[in-house]
Amino acid sequence: MQDLDVFETADRHELEELSEAVRDEDARLTSTSFPPFSDLLQQLADRVEDRSCVGLIIIDGTELGPWERQYGSANFRVLMARISQAVDRLRGAGLRRDDIMCVDAADGESIIVFLTASRDESVGPPIDFETVVNRVKRQVFEGFASSEWWFHHALEQVAFGSSLIIRNDSVEPRRELYRAIRKARIDAQVSQRELARQRQRVLGHMIAQRKITSLYQPIVDLGTMTNMGYEALSRAETADADRLGVHLFVAAARAELDGELDQTCRTLSIRRRPALTGGALFVNSLPQAFYEPMKDLEAVLSQWEADGLLPSQLVFEVTENTTQDQLRRILPNVHKLQARGYRFAVDDVGTGTSNLQLIADLEPAFIKMDISLTRGIATSTRKQALALYLLELAQRSDARLIAEGIENQADLETIKALNITLGQGFLLGRPAQMSRGL
Repeated sequence: MQDLDVFETADRHELEELSEAVRDEDARLTSTSFPPFSDLLQQLADRVEDRSCVGLIIIDGTELGPWERQYGSANFRVLMARISQAVDRLRGAGLRRDDIMCVDAADGESIIVFLTASRDESVGPPIDFETVVNRVKRQVFEGFASSEWWFHHALEQVAFGSSLIIRNDSVEPRRELYRAIRKARIDAQVSQRELARQRQRVLGHMIAQRKITSLYQPIVDLGTMTNMGYEALSRAETADADRLGVHLFVAAARAELDGELDQTCRTLSIRRRPALTGGALFVNSLPQAFYEPMKDLEAVLSQWEADGLLPSQLVFEVTENTTQDQLRRILPNVHKLQARGYRFAVDDVGTGTSNLQLIADLEPAFIKMDISLTRGIATSTRKQALALYLLELAQRSDARLIAEGIENQADLETIKALNITLGQGFLLGRPAQMSRGL
């Protein structure tokens, strides 16, 4: 094990300050334009009065308090802004252009869409609330498909609900609005509980039937622009993905099936691997993979070596969620695997100081720079400064830095100018199913 002081206290403070500056910058750049409900109350009451407001849907983030405390208010603002943008894109393409969109309060935690319908029924059918809610949900989740891991954890706790507004002349329109919002929140929470039960059933079936798609995304040497390896990614099949509604592993963690899913995905990813021809395969692994007795992992490694592959060609990516207790538990087996030639990578570095302890103890061969730092790095001096800092940390720990999430040429050129030599992202190659030609 390396000396725990390989990264000094000053390193930790500087990394945290740079990371916080980047998060604040992203929060400022990603802002929502939706007004608070109170600013629109009279306009909405008038619509209720003339019966042109027929109901609402709510995207309820009231359960996000623990998530915000863990990841910070800047990330919460980014999350709400990006949800707002996803909903706004539906205007005129799934939602009516004159539907009214707002947040429940200034700096609120829920987004509300008040739905309108023509009073002339010949214009079209009545609103199908279930269809509208599912459409909004799909649009929101699609917008986060390639986002940072912590956003997927947030989306799993966001609830979607709806409520009709049927005009009652004996009730003041504003009170009808308040009651409709309250009913929509209740509907959202009931729907969320049912969705959790559905996810557990779907996941159990997926794991038992191995209905998982294995994809492989190139990791590129930016000097020669050739592939040096692939990261294995696992996805639910399309129909199951729609029913899960969130990232596969986030749903599995909530259903307490993450260990079973991790084991299945790792086995399938290695079995279905592309031809490596000297390159490396990066596989994501939860800490449980390295707990004693490691029977499943040892079986996979035996087959790996029996197929004529070198231990150095298999790289285990360790999740940023690894706790210190888990790290202490897995380190003996990790070091045994490293002594045999297998390599490790630390994922999502740059979001805070917790990863520094992983780097110091795990002694990885690769450090993967968080995707949020790569996106927009061409126009952000803060992100460039943080990237250079991570490059220095990687060099000091005898690791190579990989920039994830490269999606445009400007960011790629900036990454190369910073002397970061490995990259991954849609610009360099999208995740795809592959075959060894067997």
